[in-house]
Amino acid sequence: MKSFLPVLLLLVSFSSFSAKLDKFTYDKWDKPALDVYYHLPETINNQTKVLFVIHGNSRNADNYLETWIKLAKNKNYALFAPHFKRSQFISFNTLQMSTSSGRIRDDKNLYLNNSIDLLFDYIKPLFGLNQKKYNIYGHSAGAQFVHRYLLFSDEPKVNRAIAANAGWYTFLDGSNFPYGINKPPIEFSSQNVINFLNMDLHILIGSADTDITSSVNQSEGANNQGLNRFQRANNFFKYTTKIVEENELSYNWSFLVVDGVAHSNSRMSRAAAEIIFVN
Repeated sequence: MKSFLPVLLLLVSFSSFSAKLDKFTYDKWDKPALDVYYHLPETINNQTKVLFVIHGNSRNADNYLETWIKLAKNKNYALFAPHFKRSQFISFNTLQMSTSSGRIRDDKNLYLNNSIDLLFDYIKPLFGLNQKKYNIYGHSAGAQFVHRYLLFSDEPKVNRAIAANAGWYTFLDGSNFPYGINKPPIEFSSQNVINFLNMDLHILIGSADTDITSSVNQSEGANNQGLNRFQRANNFFKYTTKIVEENELSYNWSFLVVDGVAHSNSRMSRAAAEIIFVN
């Protein structure tokens, strides 16, 4: 008779790993309560850094955190993964400001610009953290959240940001929001753009993230950016570089194609970790 002991041990191991995930609920604002999964280093000290991990449209914040717990082993990092529930934050990828088809959402109380900074200010005294800035990583819809968050928030306290495999972008062009910066639903100025360009932002895209499926935004505004995620990422970075050069601006971005990777958070996270944990 074939033994199932190895399978049972694997299940026990996985369950015990999942059981390590801690969670709190953030409700100190006028938006729906936000569950936040987190993992702390064994000792928190003056050098402990903070990383926010933003999930994709699958909303599996716990799985994203598990991936980063493994990557952050022996690193002095406190990890936080907010869970933007579909029933409460259906358009978190656009900061709740619009639908992916371009319709502006009217309820400004739900907008998520500045949200991570509010959460950061909350967790610092809660966990004895004293860093003045945080790092942030997002994959897929989470990457959409990250780059729009940097653009539309009020001087976010971000040290380093990574947007990996975003489905589509907000270009610095004359297209209407959310595809461009024309007619955004909040107060917005050229200073937002300058601050955005000077962020330590890393755009990552998998070289094999070329599928055209129902999970890829097929609206006219998104398709104008390219046929798939790979094309859109390249076009976004090339267009931004063009704007910077034409206007004699500066920017602090990088662009990385991760060879052979498709739409995989786990593999993109490994590439992102080499950037996040560099110092």
